[in-house]
Amino acid sequence: MIRSFGVAEDDIGFWAGIISASLALCQCMTSVAWGRLSDKIGRKPSIIIGLIAMMGSTILFGFSTSIPMAIVARCFVGFTGNVGILRTVAAELVPDPDLKLQALGVLPLAWNLGTISGPALGGFLSEPARKYPSLFPLGGFFDKHPWALPNLLIALIIFTGGALASLFLDETLERKKYRYDPGRELGKKIESFFGLSLSEQRGDPGTTGDIESHPKQAANSYDRGSPDTPPTWSEVLTPQSTYLVILFFLSALHRVTAEQLFSLFFATRVHSSKNPIRLPFHLPGGFGLNSSQLGLLFAALGVTEILTQVFIFAPMARKYGNRALLSIAALTDPILYFSIPYTLALYEKHAGPGGNWVCYTVVAVILVLCSVNSVLGLNSVVILVTDSASSARTLATLNGFSTGVVSFGVAVGPSTFGWLYSVGQKSEWSTIPWVGLTVVASTMWIWIPKVKERQVSSQRRDGDVAGGETRGA
Repeated sequence: MIRSFGVAEDDIGFWAGIISASLALCQCMTSVAWGRLSDKIGRKPSIIIGLIAMMGSTILFGFSTSIPMAIVARCFVGFTGNVGILRTVAAELVPDPDLKLQALGVLPLAWNLGTISGPALGGFLSEPARKYPSLFPLGGFFDKHPWALPNLLIALIIFTGGALASLFLDETLERKKYRYDPGRELGKKIESFFGLSLSEQRGDPGTTGDIESHPKQAANSYDRGSPDTPPTWSEVLTPQSTYLVILFFLSALHRVTAEQLFSLFFATRVHSSKNPIRLPFHLPGGFGLNSSQLGLLFAALGVTEILTQVFIFAPMARKYGNRALLSIAALTDPILYFSIPYTLALYEKHAGPGGNWVCYTVVAVILVLCSVNSVLGLNSVVILVTDSASSARTLATLNGFSTGVVSFGVAVGPSTFGWLYSVGQKSEWSTIPWVGLTVVASTMWIWIPKVKERQVSSQRRDGDVAGGETRGA
């Protein structure tokens, strides 16, 4: 897309980083405000407002004809703040500590489904007049707007998500749970027609939640506090929460940056004979994949992440704990990042079919391990951040703040390393961005030793004992 705007090949990495950074920077500026808004008007209205804004911004991006227009469109997408709110909703829907692992795992699973469908849609539906002239004639609407089709389809998906949320999502903010919701009432009629029941609410407005009958559990897990008093920052950012937000920032920074560098690296044309590989630091060029091949590549990585999420993450998290999984990912990520550019040294430009199987096998192993680490590392740090909340009323603000901090990392990482990638391709040190990414990933070890994992199971047992004492009294 950036190449179609007339940008020189060596500068594409820089502008790709700027466009990615514009979304994340705007998300950083607004995420705390979205968390506060959801505390006032409820989680559900905030999510629906965000989806409407995201739908319009996605359509605008699809019709972008220049870099400034694309940046503005991505800024509007960034002003939506659903990520932190959704994590809060997942935690509030399932207060049971032993089930929260699965509940919070739903969001990464959905994200991984997006990593499959998103790149695939972008790869196969962009420039449809060039790829499918029999369906989309040259000179027609989609020839003049080659990036509109995938974005229009994505906007339709967002609209569907908003409609499903309006009809079937229960409000989870305690003091807003029982207000009249016309969308939910219609949804209940639809459920009744099909013999379904999707409501998560229990009891009635006059009864308190289960946690209130377990006072010690409430004290150990989430203190309800005064619902109308905003939490102070000292309540939101406890020492443990602060350490984990920093780790979340570093983890997201290097993972999102790595995804962009992978995309740039595999899309960059194979090095020319005028600019050969000169080990150990100059490995110019890439593998020259087109948009469809990139789409398939990232779809395959998405499948890997889903399989890891479904079959590996939860059993390992229960057995070893989230802190251990975070440590495993932090130990191996720097090695994988440092290795990526050196796969070019295994590539033979003029090899026949199957001639580069060693190179492709090594690349596949590295990318699969990066995908597995993405699930183990990011899922673990998200759950640890959520579990570090000192009370229920700090949860939305903590998630909003962590989303904002992470968004700043997502803004700084791709833009900085996109520029470093362009610098590296023009210089004698093409490994610059990969060495820098290795250093960033390694800095996580400054903070990991400070993290203490909350023992939720023992808290739950304490709560059950306290609940038994209360019922006995």
